[in-house]
Amino acid sequence: MNILIVSHEYPPVGGGGASACQALSEAFARKGHRTHVLTVSYGQHASSEISHDGRLKVTRVDAKRRSPDSAGAAELLDYLRKAAKAADRIVPAEHFDICLCFFGIPGGVLARNLRRKYGLKYIVRMGGGDIPGFQERFKALYRMTEPELRLIWRDAEALVCNSSGLKELAEEFCGRYPIQVIPNGVDAEKFHPEECVNSSAGTDRVELLTVCRLIPRKGLQDLIPALKNIEEKTGRKIRWTIAGDGPYRDHLESLAIENGTLDRIVFAGHKDREEISQLCRKADIFVFPSQKEGMPNAVLEAMAAGLPVVMRKDCQGAAELISDNGAASERSIAGTLSDVIAMGPDRWKEMGQASRRIAAESYAWSHIADKYIELMEEIISQGQTNG
Repeated sequence: MNILIVSHEYPPVGGGGASACQALSEAFARKGHRTHVLTVSYGQHASSEISHDGRLKVTRVDAKRRSPDSAGAAELLDYLRKAAKAADRIVPAEHFDICLCFFGIPGGVLARNLRRKYGLKYIVRMGGGDIPGFQERFKALYRMTEPELRLIWRDAEALVCNSSGLKELAEEFCGRYPIQVIPNGVDAEKFHPEECVNSSAGTDRVELLTVCRLIPRKGLQDLIPALKNIEEKTGRKIRWTIAGDGPYRDHLESLAIENGTLDRIVFAGHKDREEISQLCRKADIFVFPSQKEGMPNAVLEAMAAGLPVVMRKDCQGAAELISDNGAASERSIAGTLSDVIAMGPDRWKEMGQASRRIAAESYAWSHIADKYIELMEEIISQGQTNG
């Protein structure tokens, strides 16, 4: 196949959705499919990068982008304008079989336009923030884009969510069109357990790890005041490493000072994938108190690294990812974390082994890429039959 991928985020720009886009693009190329990603530049001029023996090409348009972590409405519009011009050069020349767009907004706008102009069929892969109701801070943007988003969904050949919980949220917005679930994946070779690394073994300390963007939705503020109480309940000292950065960091640090828990927390800042892998191998438990997600890459990576996981039960992704490998809280994330800490190292190890098994057997990116390839080939074959 010859695949066009449209995404306004691609590493080093963006978060989990960008990482998923890169992982899928590379997996498609490794499986022999020509793949062209149309994305944005950051800190550099427009460029094209070719890899995987020429099968993967990444074209970056020189759109406005003030931060690698987030984009405002004006920046999304600038990407759309410049990506549309680039697409008008690329699409007629490369004869793509199908387009996979990451996020209904803004990628779906361009994908729908390409379908009208060139007949290029497209799939929408939703990530969370592109679904109305997912983020409170996007209320105004949702109101502006809802009519267009409904048209994008209507004209797509397929709609894909990365968790059953996200599918439910999408259906609350618009339940008129079928939605498939294809989960995120993980690099189970980069993220793997390593024996005898954990420095807390044989001590009364527990090493907690969280990897996330520091924004209110991630729920860190619900755990910071509870750390002393958790220590009292479990009889274990806590060291909690929080890897990530964002606009909420100052508030979280102030909250830790107010509650006398700053000495138990390491605000490690932004870390690359290799550094996160190393942090996972030094931790006992991965705690992810986020309130809403698509399917969190950070949790999958922690699972592949052999860590037990504590999440909220109503956070999207928990239904698929948490079974005997951790715990999903129905009410208090702090209470559930206390329960898991109290189980002790032997039980942590058992849950971590279950995490590794689930991640490696069910969520390797190669396996996830096959699901997308099967869907794309089915759409292409239907078009050939109808033609």
